[in-house]
Amino acid sequence: MRLLVKGPAGPLTGELEIPRSKYHAHRALILASLAPGTSRIHGLSEAGHVRHTIRALRQLGTAIHVDGDAFVVEGGPYRPRTGQVSVGSSGTTLYFLTPLATLAAMPVTITGQKYFQRRPIKPLLEAVAALGVELHAPTGSPPISVTPSRPSGGRVSIPGVLSQWISGLLLLAPFATGPSLIEVTGPFNERSYVDLTIRMMRRFGLTIDVGDDGRTFAVEPDQRPHPAEVYLPPDIGSAAFGLAATALQPSDVLFRGLSTAHAAETDHPEADLLDILSRMGLPLHVDPGTGFVRVRHDGLRLAPVSIDCRAVPDMLPILSVLAGRADGTSILDNVAHVRLKESDRVTAMMQLNRLGARLRLHGEQLVCHGVSAFTSADLSSFNDHRVLMALAVAASQADGESRLTYPKAYQISYPKFLIDMNAIGIPMAVQEPVRTARPRPPSTRSPVSADTAIDALVRRWAKLRPHDTAMVEIASEGRAERAITWRELDERADAAASMLIGLGVAAGEPVAWQLPNWVEFTVLSLATARIGAVCCPLMPIFREREMAFVLGRSQARVLLVPGRFRGRDYPAEIAGLRAPSLEHVVVVGDDRPLPGGDGIRWHRFEAEMARQKPDQVTINARRPHTAEVVQLLFTSGTSGEPKGVLHRMEALTRAAMMEVRHLGLTREDRIFIPSPMAHQTGFLYGMWLALALGVPQVVQPVWEGRAALSALRRWGCTFTQAATPFLMDLLRAVEGTGQRPDALRIFVVTGTAVPRPLAERATGVLGAAVCGAWGTTETGLGTLSAPGDESALVWGTDGRALTGVRIRVTDDVGNVLGLGQEGNFEVASACLFEGYLDQQELTAAAMTPDGWYRSGDLAVIDRAGYVRITGRVKDVINRGGEKVPVVEIEQLLHGHPAIRDVAIVAMPDERLGERACAYVVADGDLDFAAVRRFLDARRVAKQYWPERLELIDELPRNPAGKVQKYLLREHVKRLIEGEVNR
Repeated sequence: MRLLVKGPAGPLTGELEIPRSKYHAHRALILASLAPGTSRIHGLSEAGHVRHTIRALRQLGTAIHVDGDAFVVEGGPYRPRTGQVSVGSSGTTLYFLTPLATLAAMPVTITGQKYFQRRPIKPLLEAVAALGVELHAPTGSPPISVTPSRPSGGRVSIPGVLSQWISGLLLLAPFATGPSLIEVTGPFNERSYVDLTIRMMRRFGLTIDVGDDGRTFAVEPDQRPHPAEVYLPPDIGSAAFGLAATALQPSDVLFRGLSTAHAAETDHPEADLLDILSRMGLPLHVDPGTGFVRVRHDGLRLAPVSIDCRAVPDMLPILSVLAGRADGTSILDNVAHVRLKESDRVTAMMQLNRLGARLRLHGEQLVCHGVSAFTSADLSSFNDHRVLMALAVAASQADGESRLTYPKAYQISYPKFLIDMNAIGIPMAVQEPVRTARPRPPSTRSPVSADTAIDALVRRWAKLRPHDTAMVEIASEGRAERAITWRELDERADAAASMLIGLGVAAGEPVAWQLPNWVEFTVLSLATARIGAVCCPLMPIFREREMAFVLGRSQARVLLVPGRFRGRDYPAEIAGLRAPSLEHVVVVGDDRPLPGGDGIRWHRFEAEMARQKPDQVTINARRPHTAEVVQLLFTSGTSGEPKGVLHRMEALTRAAMMEVRHLGLTREDRIFIPSPMAHQTGFLYGMWLALALGVPQVVQPVWEGRAALSALRRWGCTFTQAATPFLMDLLRAVEGTGQRPDALRIFVVTGTAVPRPLAERATGVLGAAVCGAWGTTETGLGTLSAPGDESALVWGTDGRALTGVRIRVTDDVGNVLGLGQEGNFEVASACLFEGYLDQQELTAAAMTPDGWYRSGDLAVIDRAGYVRITGRVKDVINRGGEKVPVVEIEQLLHGHPAIRDVAIVAMPDERLGERACAYVVADGDLDFAAVRRFLDARRVAKQYWPERLELIDELPRNPAGKVQKYLLREHVKRLIEGEVNR
């Protein structure tokens, strides 16, 4: 479902009936509910947010009915009808009624829409608690348990970030048993909304003394409101969209109900918009025949403006549209707090650049360079009413047709928006999805549900686009470049599925393969999904020691390996393993004689595939439900051994599509996969994402920067996700050749936060958005930035929570900490793993009692919702996305006859982020080469070896005997800095 908006259809004419102010309605209804007796509020508001307030008040026991054009409210003590009060999707209702619920006659729990779990309310809760009442919100967001009691008053401080926090506190203070002094700290945004609250409170007989500085509010105790009769003025916030539309093309439109063209003549908190529009050149005249504002002109060029958005924060979406078409450069200043609204409205409006606008973020300024025309595009409203309406007005000025997501979001604040826009000549309508057997055009986004099996999606693409490219494997180590179509991929997956059935693979049984980024990797992933088996990809870097362990833990009977890759003879290595469960080894891409003996049956992949005649009936009968486990992926932990992570198919698909929506990927994208597909980065956010979205995937078996650049250019790849070293090497390739990957739009950097200087340099050199992210094998991506996000937030952070993901930081006893405080980083979503294979105790330890995943990372979440990982609780070194199992390597080194004590710590590295440094207390002679020979003899992957050796007399320990590794990290950092500066 989309909102379809067509381009200009001629001059705008007609009349608009401006709805009543929802800001006045919220406050009048709530104050009337507190005033014993009958209040009348003239001028009905049909805004969805106001309906939420009415419903919540009724749940608190307030009688509200409609009489003609008025709300009639019977006020008095709150006697809740239920123990749970829902504020729906109204932030105003949440912020105003949460404090006032303490006046109820019984305990209640405040609930609301899921997205309120991302809305900041903790500062308000802390301030209310300081007034002497009890509220309990473990997550700092709804649900909020409210214990009934009158506040005691006192002196409290509250940040000036959001006016609704201050208004909520002011509404409660008159009912305290003692005097209250409320002080606003920090930047005071949205003051006009607070002023409205105070004026409305005075209408109901409540007094507040405002200090000379305008930041302190003295409130006397034991006040008793009286009933009042209130007339709601027109809502300038709703009129804004019609006014903006008339500013953008010739018009003759009467705004019925709007009787003034000047801010000073109305107490509406958004009245400054009228003066801003006048400054931009929009002719606002009072029509002599009606007394209402009329806009009449034959076309005009809007003047640029500079605006302090603290005065009109909710106007930023529509003002950015007008500024985008102004004749010059406009500055929208102080926009940070606007990012705390229903959505990150600043980021959302950066989509105007897709219409041809030129918007840029610089700190707290949105800089808008005006353009002469807009072009059509498909956009996201982020389910935000103001974003939807503003983008719809912008799209009405674009050539062609544009489509917007969440097309009914306007009903939250302006239910007649669609009717009114069509009435004055702007064609827009909600477009219902059309069911048809015809292929979708390439430009539409694929509507993929997590309930759809991944192999079924491939069958769909093979049927709709059989000859389109599905996968490309670029040339490497004697293998020529290969490209296969969707039909070929589908057919090969069937052949591989039949091969696995022939080898006796049962439903739910793991099938292991240790393959590079080859076509066969994707084929096997689909094949196992088709027959209900569990794919178990293993990293090609694993050697005999790691392979023996993971095969033993997984109990895999079937293993596929390359014949030779990067100088290693994989069949020979496997033949020498002790893996009791292993029965079949299938060798891919080699015609040398196969090993024999040891009870293992050896097969050639190409020969097995050639002789298969797939039985579709048998294959289809084996298809699993999407709720079943399809992936077993091993990851290194700190306990000295890898853990097997289990994932359901629906969780993988859901995780992939969450990134698709977050980044705005479409069927026009092409996915480049340089990360190992045996890693979740390459597997889920490369291969699986491309299969689900139905777009080509271009895979690189052996990483090399210039080869990657060539592939990106040759195949027009638009998106990639990889660790920092991949970004650095690609950047060097571009700088070394002078060629850019012109089609590349987005590079998501995982593994570690991308250093700010690197991100800034890469953004300029590559011409692509560089987005930070955080994720784990167990959770998938939890946080991610997006194109258009403010650079200062993106560079050096790990992004913000994806829609559907909740994040928090806690102290060591589980208390949720506030914004800006460092703590244990925890994540909750519908993409979490099922558990660790055969390790229930580790699964239980990884989860909190209320279902959050303990990441083992330390983090800080800022006020904009961006995460910065500050350290790791678990002692793991992140080497370019590969996590070194420190405890395991330390234990191995303790077995060296010349090593008495050892501690391995991370040392900074420009390319990989971190490398391992071993601090050793030695008995006798020991050098770095001896350490490496020792680990090589034990068949440890080279990526896990320490890359620096420091011999010391004694490891630093605390009184409890624990090694103080932070001292070692600081020491090696100083050593490296000294070497660089020589």
